Amino acid sequence: MIKKTLIATALLASTSPVLAEIPNISANVTLATDYAFRGVSQTDNQFAIQGGFDWASDMGIYVGTWASNIDSNFFAGPTDPQIELDLYAGYAGELGNGIGYDLGYLRYQYPGGSDFNTNEFYLKGSYKGFGASVNYSDELKFVGSDSSAWYWAASYDYTFPYEIGFSAHVGYNAGSAYSDDDALGGTYTDWSLGLSKTLVGVDLGLTYVDSTLSKSDCGGSNVCDARVVASIGKSF
Repeated sequence: MIKKTLIATALLASTSPVLAEIPNISANVTLATDYAFRGVSQTDNQFAIQGGFDWASDMGIYVGTWASNIDSNFFAGPTDPQIELDLYAGYAGELGNGIGYDLGYLRYQYPGGSDFNTNEFYLKGSYKGFGASVNYSDELKFVGSDSSAWYWAASYDYTFPYEIGFSAHVGYNAGSAYSDDDALGGTYTDWSLGLSKTLVGVDLGLTYVDSTLSKSDCGGSNVCDARVVASIGKSF
């Protein structure tokens, strides 16, 4: 699987001049020391290779796809998914005075483990570096639940001198899904602090990730431990 992803990355890089000639099309590829999602490692604390494509119209409509390798130990049951493939679409724009909004739909797909496929709807707002969002799923299947869940989040982004980016994020995972026996141990909060810098066209990142989840909440695994994630990526 990793070799196939590396080949796909090489193909993406080789076709980037073509992508650049297609209006409103962009692409990205990233190598990270972990794939941490809402405070939980999706790769069992191992490396992740990720990438995606996006198309956006001048009217604010957009569609995109993003994929990453995952580790099946995160998932319970007889299936063995190795890849997460996300599909999303939405509408984004500005209300004026720097106030931005984004309304959309996101589907998490797990080839080889379709029982975990999950639908989410989201609403995001932004103002001068501050952001707020809410995600809703009627069945949060990727944590092993058929019940509903909400994800409330807030963020702040700032650019220091020398174009060093800073980001802070906090999210609250709540809803009936977190009361199910097979799901993570109750409602919880996750947060992160990150620094980023673009050098010679390459995006570098360093992010601290943590949550209120305990080891027992995650079935005795260390996938919920605090971690520092390093990444290197390229956008086209």
